[in-house]
Amino acid sequence: MPLTRLRESIFPNVPPYLTFISPNDKYDEGEEPPEELVIHFTVAYGTSKTVLECIHRFGARIVEWTSADFGNLPGPAWDMLVVCEKSHPVDFDQLPPEMKINKFPSTSALSRKDKMWSNYKRLQKRNGKKFFAFLPETYNLPADIKLLRWKMKKTKSIWIAKPPAASCGNGIVLATDFKDIPERKNALSVQKYITNPMLINGLKFDLRLYVVMTNVDPIKLYIYEDGLVRFATRPYSANEEDLNDKFIHLTNYSVNKDNQDFEHNEAPGEFVGHKWSLRTFWKYMESQGHDWPRIWTRIKNTMVKTIMCGHADIIQVFNKEAVSDYSCYKLFGVDIFLDDNLKPWLLELNNFPSLENASLDRFVNEPMIAEMFNIAGFHFTGKPNSKQKQALKEKYSLVNPIEFEPKLYSKEKSEDQIEKEEYYTQESVTKEEYMALAEEENLTARDIQILIRAEEELTQCKGFSRIFPRKDSSKFLNYLETRSYSDRLLEAWENKYGDDRGKGREVLSRLCQDWLHLEDV
Repeated sequence: MPLTRLRESIFPNVPPYLTFISPNDKYDEGEEPPEELVIHFTVAYGTSKTVLECIHRFGARIVEWTSADFGNLPGPAWDMLVVCEKSHPVDFDQLPPEMKINKFPSTSALSRKDKMWSNYKRLQKRNGKKFFAFLPETYNLPADIKLLRWKMKKTKSIWIAKPPAASCGNGIVLATDFKDIPERKNALSVQKYITNPMLINGLKFDLRLYVVMTNVDPIKLYIYEDGLVRFATRPYSANEEDLNDKFIHLTNYSVNKDNQDFEHNEAPGEFVGHKWSLRTFWKYMESQGHDWPRIWTRIKNTMVKTIMCGHADIIQVFNKEAVSDYSCYKLFGVDIFLDDNLKPWLLELNNFPSLENASLDRFVNEPMIAEMFNIAGFHFTGKPNSKQKQALKEKYSLVNPIEFEPKLYSKEKSEDQIEKEEYYTQESVTKEEYMALAEEENLTARDIQILIRAEEELTQCKGFSRIFPRKDSSKFLNYLETRSYSDRLLEAWENKYGDDRGKGREVLSRLCQDWLHLEDV
């Protein structure tokens, strides 16, 4: 397919989307965008070069994020957490309808270790340890301090203490005796240390994976099929005299790059250095006779359950504060650890994953960032005059209207829609009943909009794959305390058209051709 800065929607009467590219691709119309295509992209201080260069390749005008003028230039925005600083506060109910930002409210429910454990324990209690067994036993201090003291006295295990909101290995301590746990005025999470890690060349490692959430109502999750494998730089030892050696026990790049023995990997496909690509790791696992697709499936399932741990907090605030379904998307960096039984464990979820400048990181992250932007689905939100509009339509051979249409993403609902959603979210409604939601005659304007977005996102998946929803969505939705109408709608759609997307898209195209996606909105 041609690579142009504006791409037509696959559905009639839906405005076009922006296309971002990696350094290995080129736009058909050349390096410079036409003068009529004016996009302002707001970015935070400290934004990765990988992100900035992707925006530059498009030709957008970069605006530095300041609280004074944020929101005055509606369009894309990228926030970034710089170490020792806070990300920018965002009033989601004040965002202009044309603004899209890499944030959801309340994602600290996932990224803070203490909150994540509390949410995980709640779902574990509700659904059973058989299904929620991917987070090591944790105690949140100071609330659990007496329990931890008793536990450490009772069992001679190794424990790892982590500040719940810290990153990059900061403040981490390993201990076997309670007196060695740091005294803190603030919160501290103490986890049972996994002492049987899978080793490669005698070294511990973890997997840095990338998950994109494009909505929380309905939940839509995508995982990148490549990632980073990060090694410790000294051979693993669980001996007590080695517990203070961070180069043995921590796999963070920010820690191990300071070891004089750290070896960079300039050959992404080779088993060399202290950082590999995920695809190289799978090649290694295959060479060792391991069934890596099975491991990858288990990891993907763990990712879905991880996000569901924070779902209740996020959706509650999102539905209260966000005024548009266009406003939010989110890239998470998720760290996974494999033990010597090849069982995946969640180490942590990062709200603002660092995107390093090293060549291996760029090899993985440059195409990932461009594709993430394309899946998120940015529209052209400029204000061209009639002449400029016509010039853009001719240049990109566009048939659909070019103007951004806020009604496509409005969260306002008609009385009929509210009544319908209340009925289909009742506990008494059977799966057989709500499967009828996917029938063409039952689709409302809001239903069509939800399905349009889901199908458009899938057309942009090359290196990413969607891990939720899918045909077996119901087993994961059962883990949630509350299931939304839109989750059931997408489950019904996947059940009916998951094996024949062309047929489903024909249905949506017919409805959009008659403007039914904007009826009563």
